[in-house]
Amino acid sequence: MKQPNFILSLVIPGSKAPGADMDVYLEPLVDDMVEMFVDGVRTYDASKDECFQLRAAILCIISDYPGLGYLTGCVTSGKVACPECHSLTCSVQLKKGGKYVYMCHRRFLDANHIFRSAAAAFDGTMEHRAAPTPLTGEEILELTANIKTTFGKDPTTKKPANPVRKGRNAPPLVWKRKSIWFKLPYWKDLLLRHNFDVMHIEKNVCDNIINTLLDIDGKSKDNLNARFDMQSLGIRHDLHPIDVDDRFYMPPALYAMSADEKKLFCELLKGVRFPDGFASDIHNNVHVTEMKLTGLKSHDNHILLQHLLPLAVRRILPTRVTAALIRVSNFFKQIYSSTIRVSDMQKLEVEIAETLSILETIFVPAFFDIMVHLMVHLPAQARLAGPVQYRSMWAVERFLMRLKGYVHTRSHPEGSICEAYKFDDSITFCSQFLQGCETRFTRQVRNGANLDNAICNINPFFRSLGQGLSGKCTTSLDYKTWLQAHRYVLSNYDNIEPYLK
Repeated sequence: MKQPNFILSLVIPGSKAPGADMDVYLEPLVDDMVEMFVDGVRTYDASKDECFQLRAAILCIISDYPGLGYLTGCVTSGKVACPECHSLTCSVQLKKGGKYVYMCHRRFLDANHIFRSAAAAFDGTMEHRAAPTPLTGEEILELTANIKTTFGKDPTTKKPANPVRKGRNAPPLVWKRKSIWFKLPYWKDLLLRHNFDVMHIEKNVCDNIINTLLDIDGKSKDNLNARFDMQSLGIRHDLHPIDVDDRFYMPPALYAMSADEKKLFCELLKGVRFPDGFASDIHNNVHVTEMKLTGLKSHDNHILLQHLLPLAVRRILPTRVTAALIRVSNFFKQIYSSTIRVSDMQKLEVEIAETLSILETIFVPAFFDIMVHLMVHLPAQARLAGPVQYRSMWAVERFLMRLKGYVHTRSHPEGSICEAYKFDDSITFCSQFLQGCETRFTRQVRNGANLDNAICNINPFFRSLGQGLSGKCTTSLDYKTWLQAHRYVLSNYDNIEPYLK
């Protein structure tokens, strides 16, 4: 996942992206991967001084959620937007909001869980359904066997050549085409064919929470239409809008904050100072007077959700809301663990289903878009595929940011990227064989992080591990206090032991 190991294969312009025609671009790659798996390539092993057949296989594909639909042919929006739940996806289309929401997470709880019978706290019904089981490769092949795909777009309408037409009583469409990945002989046997990107899921969940808590206009999930949708669904009667003098009054929800509380929330985020290299300086994204956050990047949301949000809401929101948000924060902390256990992920599957069920009793239905729902499937995917850092978009997005920096001729961005990519690759290769010159592989980074180990072992007293904060304060010690501190260090510092002996 390091950038020197990335291979630039093609660049697709955004305005002319192929979309569902992605299989045409993937076909040469798939043909090569079939050959690499079936026949292999004769390769020389220098350690054993012999040749062997090198074989390769694709373990998973990394993309954001809309890209997953282009790559695999599954539906990523609408009534059956979850490929893991497929036709059993529990969704409701809001009348006023117009979008689909995905709730009923009590299905993923234990059969005897108390939430299953708590009808009044949810939608007024008891939940007896079991959690949906993901389809196997053979079942997906059977469903897509008779789907005929015509690639390309109609030049007159600029629309796909084979639009999907559905009748009123037609079953929900789960797959739009047979994926080209099934040409790989092992693809139907993979346990993880739809890899969900944790980075974008975390960012969308964080945006939903922050925008709703601060009630940011146009971005908050709690608005008048959302209240009318609850009224039409017949749930949460205490939050239904009230008609007062030809105007509608929205009763405050549990997570509603006053203007002073919003200001305090923003002041706390604006005053945070991070260790050097830990996170970007987000105080420029916090507007205290306007009481909103703007321009947050994916890593900003990562730090905000996992480290700052639990501290910011602890003394402002009610305990019930605070506990639920802290559970969401802890969930992402555990899912990002570099080392995971199967037992921990099994426990996390139960906890996240319970957390989402608690959130259903707090937030409005419009809060639960598809990205919030996908949280319930992340622990199972971690059990099957391992830690998320090897299959998330973090490394890909960093690489794309670097490629964007190569663009100097905006009329021909592909040429600029390819030219700079070749130049950088050549210089990197040559610099590894040059002696006595400083490169990005040999130079020291900030704060002595790449100091030679021998020097650190010889002189460990003056190694710089951080950077001082602004507003230094100088304190003068009297002789007695200085002598006590000096003797304490001499008596308790491990590196002094050889000299004492």
